[in-house]
Amino acid sequence: MKNIKFVAVALLALLLLPALSLQAGKIDNLKYPKLNQIEIPEPNKVVLDNGMALYLLEDHTLPRVTLSVRLNRCGSYLEPGNLAGLAGITGEVMRTGGTENMTGDEIDAALEAIGAMVETGIDRTDGSAYANSLSEYKEDIVRILADVLRRPVFDEDKIELAKTGARSEISRRNDEPIPIAVREFRKIIYGPDSPYARQTEYATVDAVTRSDIVMFHKMAVHPENIQIAIWGDFDSQEMIALIKKYFGDWPQSGMEMPAPPDVAYTPKASVNYAEKNDINQATVLMGHIGGRMGDPDYAATIVMNNILGEGFGSRLFRNVRTKQGLAYAAGGSYSFNYDYPGYFINYTITKFGTVAQAIRAMEEQINSMQTIEPTEDEMILAKNGWLNSFVFNFDTKSEILGRMMTYDYYGMPRDYLQQLKEQVENLKPQDIIDVAKRKLDPKHLQIVVVGKADEFDEPLSTFGTVTDIDITIPGPTVEAFAATEEEMAQGKEWLTKAATVCGGADNFKKINSITVSANVTLNMPQGSMTLAIESIEDLAQFRSYQLVSTPMGDQKTVFNGTEGWNVAGGQTAMMGADEIDNQMQGFDRNLNRIFAHVDDPYYKVAYKGDEEFDGNATARLDFLTDSGFQFTIFINKESGFPAGMKYMGQTMMGPGENVEHIKEFMKIDDVMQPKLTDRETGGMTINVEATSLSLNANIDESLFVKPEGI
Repeated sequence: MKNIKFVAVALLALLLLPALSLQAGKIDNLKYPKLNQIEIPEPNKVVLDNGMALYLLEDHTLPRVTLSVRLNRCGSYLEPGNLAGLAGITGEVMRTGGTENMTGDEIDAALEAIGAMVETGIDRTDGSAYANSLSEYKEDIVRILADVLRRPVFDEDKIELAKTGARSEISRRNDEPIPIAVREFRKIIYGPDSPYARQTEYATVDAVTRSDIVMFHKMAVHPENIQIAIWGDFDSQEMIALIKKYFGDWPQSGMEMPAPPDVAYTPKASVNYAEKNDINQATVLMGHIGGRMGDPDYAATIVMNNILGEGFGSRLFRNVRTKQGLAYAAGGSYSFNYDYPGYFINYTITKFGTVAQAIRAMEEQINSMQTIEPTEDEMILAKNGWLNSFVFNFDTKSEILGRMMTYDYYGMPRDYLQQLKEQVENLKPQDIIDVAKRKLDPKHLQIVVVGKADEFDEPLSTFGTVTDIDITIPGPTVEAFAATEEEMAQGKEWLTKAATVCGGADNFKKINSITVSANVTLNMPQGSMTLAIESIEDLAQFRSYQLVSTPMGDQKTVFNGTEGWNVAGGQTAMMGADEIDNQMQGFDRNLNRIFAHVDDPYYKVAYKGDEEFDGNATARLDFLTDSGFQFTIFINKESGFPAGMKYMGQTMMGPGENVEHIKEFMKIDDVMQPKLTDRETGGMTINVEATSLSLNANIDESLFVKPEGI
């Protein structure tokens, strides 16, 4: 029946087509009224005695009040390179870490009770804060906002939570090729150590201390550098009084913050390559330095960019993707920043076998902007692309007031957008050719390619000398193992004692494999989840198998001694080098293997003194394996049993510290095995309870057969 209806509709369309053609002239003659003039509300600007600037705009449409704060000269450009990440952590914990009057959790509860929000953050050259509530609670959010900005205490636990989040972002930064390419392109444009391009590392995040955060806040957050836009359902005089009540006695700092640094850019051509083997398409970027806001060529550059790379009608899209079929996606952008130059960037995503073709096609289109005058259709499409979206610059009070604050701060006229609109409307094709000659530098394009070079249609060296980019993520800093002969002797004594208490080295040497069934409870901020796990550890051949039963289906992780794979949701993916290293480290810190090799020089062990662990006196033993892996085991001084372990490794939030607490042992075949274990990892706790455990059970060899097709 559905097919019959479809055919009927199609036939009707064909029958109507001649009639519609006859009416075409009438359709073309339709007249449209002129669009209404945009009316821009004028806010009430008030500057407090301490220099804080307020922009107030009453709007009684809805019973809500919003405050948007701009923290000028308060960005990551102020942080030292060895503490990269300091500004972002400060911006987060300024809100989450509590104040002198309320803890962060108490602020959460107070805001939740009234359906309100207060947030803070710090970016490259400035910071921000945001508060929103029903108008009847406006004093509450002004008070809390002032407290957060003026009197944060930066709770240590919240700092560690923020650092855990930063580490997680680091661990995921190589997941997708486009962010890799853009990140490396920024380093080429601004310099790898520039605050506009440098990246956080585990070492820089780990180095951030609470005192660093307190000092950064004290240095960077001052009333004279603050602008606040306030709009919504309030009386202006009453709101000014509230702001003065909670912010008015905040004294100026007397400090003049340095301006964001200039960019020293030298035009040059370069070819840069980052290898990424787990993708099936290459990402290609090319471009150079961009512009700064206030540039008289801004309007013409907007239209030029639209013709070249913006949208489905652009030259890059039409030629690289549609006509030549070289790319899944193609486009570009010419950006302008206020404090430092933006960048001109063009991109394509293409098959490995067409990388060189795509590069040439992109270069051709960039060159065309200086030699081929835009057609009338290109001009109309490019200009309308910007003009038709012009109204959306005024569709919210937030955009209007935010832009006014920015224009005020940088000394730009408030009608700057209206001026741009007139300039765009009056542009001619020759203007685009002229601006392209001034703004584009086709002879000095910086090229970045992410992919698998051995599958490219031509070597990248065809386009110039290739610079290889190492995107390896440096691991967390680990204190180097160091020990005296006396510490080594005492370490061996303690290790021998623990092995003896747990069953004796000779019994552990008989263990070839451990098969475990366990209930694993994941305790996360969102709640708890208990999963059933079956695992096999083959100590003789360094193999492991794990089957996890989840509500979404079974998940398997298999390592056959040389390579591994993960199976979930019907998909199979090979382990990367980091995952394989993590598997081998798991064998190194397996207590059964350690106790079987108390005399093996593979393990260096040193007694590093007594340390409290889980409320008990323990002997701390630091280990170093021949493979370079380090970890620490704590031995209960009274019982001689292992109390737990600490090591750097993978967590749910990326590489970080793992702490395992052994709560209870059980005896299996004359040796003691952990029954209850708690593991602190990546901001969460994992409870493991072994429900059954067997040693040297028969192993199903089929479990370790690599699936076909991967």
